[in-house]
Amino acid sequence: MSACRIFRSPFFHSLRHSASTVAVRPEFLTSSSSLYVNPRQHVLGTDCITQTIPGSAIAGISDEKVLALFTGGFFGGFVFAFEWLLLTAGGGRILPVEFTGFPRDTYTTHAIWRHPDLSDYHLHPVGTCLVGSFMILDQHIASESEMDNTGQSASWVDYGFGSDKSSFAGCHRIQITRIAEKRRRDSFKPDTAMEDQVQIELQSFQCNPQKDVIFGPEIFRQFHYLYAKMLFANGMQSILSRQA
Repeated sequence: MSACRIFRSPFFHSLRHSASTVAVRPEFLTSSSSLYVNPRQHVLGTDCITQTIPGSAIAGISDEKVLALFTGGFFGGFVFAFEWLLLTAGGGRILPVEFTGFPRDTYTTHAIWRHPDLSDYHLHPVGTCLVGSFMILDQHIASESEMDNTGQSASWVDYGFGSDKSSFAGCHRIQITRIAEKRRRDSFKPDTAMEDQVQIELQSFQCNPQKDVIFGPEIFRQFHYLYAKMLFANGMQSILSRQA
């Protein structure tokens, strides 16, 4: 396979074209998921990886399926493979997920330990645990009526990890935002329709629920940034490969 073809693949294309910031959306930090993971409102480390693609790249695919495909690529791709094997071998004892405020009695707990059990079509229900260390804390699928006055609608799913009883916990929010473009009028191309855009985001935060200090040294945060960037690329690969 030529180097040119390799770098046109969805995985490497995402590595090159995704953007990273420290900031996450304010509504993520005030969500119920954030309250479960960080009940004492301790200082957080945050990051967000984003990639914008044309709406035609996922034409006819629902928000839920996009989130399910990204989830499958994120947790079931080759980047996460070693961590999945390690957590599976540990039987959920290495980094057990547990949040005191999460209403377990409200949700039916379901455990996933095998890659093939990850759905490519639907999100698993709230309360589902992945390899004993990640839990779906919340999810939202936008309806057509939810398009706001800026022409945007967003759907998302939250995966909490760690425990508020330990010194390490955090949450990943996978979000899809559809951005409807209005007709553009100019002197050269009157009534030209601009294509709708789709923004895929991986928002994350980490904290020490026991002490109000930043979790981990700087080298850990640098590793997390690189690892998250690759996990994101696996998620995008899962979405875009389905359109190939």
